[in-house]
Amino acid sequence: MPDTRIIKRYGNRRLYDTASGGYLTSRDVVDIIRQGYDIRVVDSRTGEDVTKPVLVNIILEEEKLRQNLLPVSFLLQLIRLQGETLQDFFQNYLTASLEAYLKTRQEFDRRFREWLNLGAAMSGLGSPDADAASPVPAPPPARLTAKRPAKRQSKRQSKDQSKRRTERKNRRSPS
Repeated sequence: MPDTRIIKRYGNRRLYDTASGGYLTSRDVVDIIRQGYDIRVVDSRTGEDVTKPVLVNIILEEEKLRQNLLPVSFLLQLIRLQGETLQDFFQNYLTASLEAYLKTRQEFDRRFREWLNLGAAMSGLGSPDADAASPVPAPPPARLTAKRPAKRQSKRQSKDQSKRRTERKNRRSPS
């Protein structure tokens, strides 16, 4: 379970990280979340939990910068479906879909790393850890009875050899 960082929000909307003892920008909060921490934002005066509004503001700021996170048609549907239907959608379907996507992505990343390690091990470039994790079978031993491939000879070499054989044969036999 991720650690939770407590962040105080002051009346001027400034955010103060109690762990590091410094003020944060919304970009800093995004970085903290991406590092794997959960955050809890509390109002410094009342102690009220204001995490949701702060996170929504951060998402909206990211949307302003990128202009492609949430399609307009999706935002229109959000406004039209206010109430229980929308709350049910966010609490059940959207959360479950995002979790399933993240699990699938992690599994894909894991299998892709295994595939890369296997390829590296087979090419002899793998790290010792990769070789130990996924042993590659040794190639089968070469046959001992394998014949050497025949040398290709040019026509001239063939004629020369034939001529020498004929000369040897003539020397041996008395005429």
